[in-house]
Amino acid sequence: MTQQAYRINSRLATGDKEYLIQTVSDSHRNRILSSLFSDGELLETFVEKIEKDLTREDLKRLINSAHEERRREMEQLVGLYQNSSDSSDPLDLDYLGQALYYKKMYLESAKLFTHATRLDPDFHYAWKHLGRVYLRLNRFSDAVRSLKKAVEIKPHYADYRNILGEAYLATDSCQKAIEEFDEALKINIYYGEAYLNQVLTYILNAIRHEDYSMFAKKDEMIETALNKVSVIMPDIVDNDFQQAKAYLREGDLEKAFASFLKIREKRASIKHSEASNFYLKFLLKADQLNEKIISKRIKYLQKAVSDNPDYADLHYELAVAYTMLSRFVHGKAIEEYKKALLINPAYDKADKNLKIAKNEIMGFDMVIKNVLKD
Repeated sequence: MTQQAYRINSRLATGDKEYLIQTVSDSHRNRILSSLFSDGELLETFVEKIEKDLTREDLKRLINSAHEERRREMEQLVGLYQNSSDSSDPLDLDYLGQALYYKKMYLESAKLFTHATRLDPDFHYAWKHLGRVYLRLNRFSDAVRSLKKAVEIKPHYADYRNILGEAYLATDSCQKAIEEFDEALKINIYYGEAYLNQVLTYILNAIRHEDYSMFAKKDEMIETALNKVSVIMPDIVDNDFQQAKAYLREGDLEKAFASFLKIREKRASIKHSEASNFYLKFLLKADQLNEKIISKRIKYLQKAVSDNPDYADLHYELAVAYTMLSRFVHGKAIEEYKKALLINPAYDKADKNLKIAKNEIMGFDMVIKNVLKD
């Protein structure tokens, strides 16, 4: 580790790549930035607000603290990844693979998802996550194959249909893409992202001239889908959205497609950042779950549910977060019973409740494992 004034750098290697963790102060905006780089590419940045007019020593202490937190997190990820070849549990591999995915460590995560599918060829989550990684790596044919496998196993999962449609769209297969988006919307009529993908597909088909029947009804279908997007995802209707619609009205399909694609990626990036800051499945396995992190996730999901009350997946995610919070609070109760017994070993009631609580938390762990698995 090397340190200069207000800047700390650490380097870690996975065997596949070398990663740089850099933490710096931004005194003009009263914040500390901890960034992760690979091959000169910025993968993610954590922002921590700080007070104004800190002393030099206090600022250094906060920078060190922020940097150590990010470094320990990455060291743990790298260590788990390097030991993952010995794992025989597809679920563990999937947890870790997603944690790496949200760090944009795509090559490493792809290896773990592939390992998981070899251990359990019917593990649909791993197939879906592998396809998602391949999309990020621009390996579109591989993405289609993986996602078709996920859909084959779980044909009634709207998310799987939607992302398979995105893979087909990436290969310019508009007819196949629209079939998947339509199927996703049959399963969940409030799936805003699927409506946005319909818009993209009808525009691309008009550019590529793949399917005449789609071209003939494109104006009607695009208008209907855009109206659905505006109602289901009102936060997406900004200046960029209005500009994309303007390109459509002007008949500039290339610019319209590029603009709507940018809007989709911007929304995906926000969700990606949120998942990176809080990835329940990995945090649970890594023993890093705490009340602050869970509460932050719940607050985020409560707002999302308020904006999209008919979106079943959001209610599901919120339920999972509440389950996690219950488990964490129960664990804190166990620690307090233990402290009571350390002070007074003859405290029979505390001893009895501790035994009950330990049995109950085993049940919590089983419930959470099953909830997260399927």
